[in-house]
Amino acid sequence: MAARKPDSDEIRKHIASLKEQRWLGPARAWWPDCVFRFEPVETAVRILEDGKFLARSVAAREGKLTYDAASSEVISGTNECWKDYVRLYFRPRSPTQYNTEGFRVAGSYRLGALCPMPIVFVLDAADILTRVGTIFSNGSLATSAETGDSASFLSSIPFQSIYHDDWFDPSHRGTIIFHRQAEVIVPDSLDLAPVRFIGCRTQAEYETFLFRLSPEARTKWIPKIGLGTKGNLHNKKWVFVEQVALSKSQMVFQFSPSSRGQGPFKMWLELTDAASGNRFHWEKVYTFDEDTVIKFNLGKTGISGGYNVRFTIDERVAYANDYSDVSVPF
Repeated sequence: MAARKPDSDEIRKHIASLKEQRWLGPARAWWPDCVFRFEPVETAVRILEDGKFLARSVAAREGKLTYDAASSEVISGTNECWKDYVRLYFRPRSPTQYNTEGFRVAGSYRLGALCPMPIVFVLDAADILTRVGTIFSNGSLATSAETGDSASFLSSIPFQSIYHDDWFDPSHRGTIIFHRQAEVIVPDSLDLAPVRFIGCRTQAEYETFLFRLSPEARTKWIPKIGLGTKGNLHNKKWVFVEQVALSKSQMVFQFSPSSRGQGPFKMWLELTDAASGNRFHWEKVYTFDEDTVIKFNLGKTGISGGYNVRFTIDERVAYANDYSDVSVPF
């Protein structure tokens, strides 16, 4: 069990007092109870398989920083000491997530960082904030944020700016964005006991995430994995797959409405026949027009039963799953 700070009761009281603030409104009333972390689907799988979040320096040392969704420019400007901490946010949809989420045309990601399919972890704030060693910041750690670990410092943080979730005057942009990026950091690693929910952006991405997990991890975590729509955990802009209908005769991919006019993208689809092991692929440089549906007819493949499908956009996985044509006798 994690050691607790001597002022843990005061920290919990401050969380409770935040929830009573009328400016929060019903849509954000639950935010103070939670802290958030988003990861590319590849890293999210590794986290659930390993059973812990790792600080950047630890992941690099252990050879587990295989997908780096962080901006090299931002990382190079961040104090080295913070790379030894697991970094979480006080709010969902942080500025970093906004700048990296979704499939975008090559070269259009701000600062070069990309997280096309983000999986959002929602964690228990009271558990993490009261742990000995946990530090809070009042803004982005890549800039001049102040930090502390006490209830007193926590009460000094401008949460009305951190939780700001509406239009703002352009003259206030720098201040608002700075505070929206406020962090909660934990040294070295963080166990998964505080995880309350793991949010996927769409049904298609939920299927992809579950498919990529081992059977053991899937069984353990599926009760906490779902769609992040209720909590508004994703920005849902740019290009992504919303739903996929698989059958023995065709596959139908439904993309987000925000895909219209986006492109060009290098798209790759690979099918593997479950019975024969034969592989088939389709590739195309594709730009979305008004139609956001792509259909693939399977008649010419000779596949008559189950198959595995892997679909990528600009070499990043956008959908992966198995289809099994199993007839159930009655």
